[in-house]
Amino acid sequence: MTDESVSVVFSSLGHLKALHGMAMNRKFEGPDDVFFGSPHLAAAQHAILEALMQAEPQHAAQWESWRDARQHELVLNRVRQHLRDHRESVAAMEPTVRRAYVESLLAPLVGDPGLMSELAGG
Repeated sequence: MTDESVSVVFSSLGHLKALHGMAMNRKFEGPDDVFFGSPHLAAAQHAILEALMQAEPQHAAQWESWRDARQHELVLNRVRQHLRDHRESVAAMEPTVRRAYVESLLAPLVGDPGLMSELAGG
């Protein structure tokens, strides 16, 4: 464990699922704020999903399939709208920074190469 690593223990799988659900709802149904696109929130959301997959290995394939951003049209619409609303600042980003930003916007979902090209350009 590095100095920056932190472990959290949940007393039930239900608590972990509640956290996952709350993070998804807040991020994609809440107001567009500093947390939308935050790499810290994205990393936390990926960690939560990984923990769910480890806690329920019999459902890991379902979670992995769920992670496909193309299956979440409302999330994609929200991300597309955000990118349109901030098109000037997004366009000014270096391509690798822009791609990382889009990945953070989608987290914990993941876009295939075609979707990432569409959203991040190039």
